[in-house]
Amino acid sequence: MLEIKPGHTTTLPRVGTWPETRHVFDEASIWAVNAALAAQRPLLVRGEPGSGKSQLARAAAKELGRAFVPAVVHSRSESQDLLFCYDAVCRLGEAQALAASRGQVDVRAALAPVRFVSPGPLWWTFDWPSAAAQAKQCLSAARPPERPKGWQPKTGGAVLLIDEIDKAEADLPNGLLETLGNGAFTVPLLGRSVGMRPKAPT
Repeated sequence: MLEIKPGHTTTLPRVGTWPETRHVFDEASIWAVNAALAAQRPLLVRGEPGSGKSQLARAAAKELGRAFVPAVVHSRSESQDLLFCYDAVCRLGEAQALAASRGQVDVRAALAPVRFVSPGPLWWTFDWPSAAAQAKQCLSAARPPERPKGWQPKTGGAVLLIDEIDKAEADLPNGLLETLGNGAFTVPLLGRSVGMRPKAPT
């Protein structure tokens, strides 16, 4: 829970493309974040551009000692993009390179789906250890999200920001209902499920 009082100010260090800034918590946002934590449900924040909606997620992550996992959606985004990404182009390029090797490599192992599936923001949020393990196997996986110094996935948890969700087609939020409701999703290409790990007691 956010054990702070209204007016509490926190300094947010530079992270990736996010600049250093300061955030001042008001009473409404403290209550909203704590209600979402207690109910274990997502928090939808509405407001005018520049009113600090995205910054609230970042500030809450810092105060809670959690990793901050941002995801910005657009009109072409699909719900699967937030779960995982299958890089078919990379697999095609790898297949072409293997064809030139003339049988010197185990083609089946080299072209296995596990090498071309990268974890998305929800995968990192639900199960950081398995996302990290999958990212190591994927040829085109992005770097892991930033996390606080000394942070451990078993006890720290993460705050996921899905920014600009109103810009996406209705299929995207609708497609996330089951995933967010169940705290889990499947990765058909790998024949496995990814589920939210319970936070260890502190």
